[in-house]
Amino acid sequence: MIRIFNRYLSARHTLYFILENLFILLFLMGGATLGVGAKPGIGWANLILIPFVCQVCSYYNELRPPFPRFSLKEFWVKHLQAILWAMMILSAIYVMIPLPGVGGSFWVRFAFIPFVLIGLRLGYQILAETNRWNTAILMIGSGPVAALLKGALTRDQSLGYRLFHFHWDLTDPDDLGEQWVRLEEIVKEHKIKKVIVALDDRRRQLPVASLLDLRVQGVEVVEGVSFYEQLSGKILIQSMKPSHLIFSEGFRRLTVGRIIKRALDIVLSVVGLTLSLPIFLVLCALIKIESRGPVFYRQERMGENGRPFMLIKFRSMRQDAEVESGPVWASENDSRTTRLGKILRILRLDEIPQMINVLKGEMSFVGPRPERPVFVEQLRKKIPYYDLRFTVKPGLTGWAQVKYRYGATEEDALEKL
Repeated sequence: MIRIFNRYLSARHTLYFILENLFILLFLMGGATLGVGAKPGIGWANLILIPFVCQVCSYYNELRPPFPRFSLKEFWVKHLQAILWAMMILSAIYVMIPLPGVGGSFWVRFAFIPFVLIGLRLGYQILAETNRWNTAILMIGSGPVAALLKGALTRDQSLGYRLFHFHWDLTDPDDLGEQWVRLEEIVKEHKIKKVIVALDDRRRQLPVASLLDLRVQGVEVVEGVSFYEQLSGKILIQSMKPSHLIFSEGFRRLTVGRIIKRALDIVLSVVGLTLSLPIFLVLCALIKIESRGPVFYRQERMGENGRPFMLIKFRSMRQDAEVESGPVWASENDSRTTRLGKILRILRLDEIPQMINVLKGEMSFVGPRPERPVFVEQLRKKIPYYDLRFTVKPGLTGWAQVKYRYGATEEDALEKL
């Protein structure tokens, strides 16, 4: 794993990403094709721009390592979509900023990029599943955390790990020495580089002396919850001990950082509200035409330090949506949503007025989504550490919104936290 800005990336995926971009450059590059040498410095703009646009379009078509298991037809369609988007974006850029060397030969070569990428990625998948260059790791434990890790590593062979499982049993004190010998033999025989400790009750079961001996031999020892975070980008809060948070490297609160964040929120919300003013006026008229009721919908949400505030949105539901049912979770295909409201929610246009909340200081652009007080009372009783989300301002978007689907249940709330 490679750590970049507190995020863990697979070394194998990162290496493939770099090599793929180099291959794109070598394939497209042909002196004048990219304008290299035509004018000093101009060609390098293409060298950076083309791979960047290709990768962005691939990312938004779900074509990034580890590559999902698409059918061959879906694989082709998604690559063609990505390249068509890339061609349109590059065409628009080259119209606005003409660069030398971008002629017919460039676009002919570019048309072959989908075939090149598909060949590279299919080859990468086949190579990744051979296990020949996988790192051998050993997992100690057999509880829920161990089961989750085993499932994740089994599903995604391209992560580059070859898993061995060791069940450490402390019920028989006379057997401890023999177990240590077996553990040491496994580590040497399979050239184990990393040991994952996924024991439920470490106070009684943690083989401290054995792990310390492995550690001084150069074997990396990692806690199961921490390794799950590295693999998934999520924190396993159901099995996390308070000490994991207390001694973690997060929760830095620098005054300079808070000032910069607030300044960015003000600037972005002012710019966003100004640019979206035409959309504002059109949507106000359409909402009034389609259904009775106010244009804006105000709803109480829980903010920083548990302070309530009134969230502002464009109304996407009927005015009497909760008259009979009371407060209930909203869903993606909610029957209470108006026809225009469905479009607004798909495109997230109903959330434009929340920039007013950002400008007022009740929200930030980045943070956990604000929840209703009635649901907060339910969730804080069932989800560990739920109140920690109120130590920061709620946001228009955040990690959970980027990585997870629309949340409509308590299970979704747990996953997003």
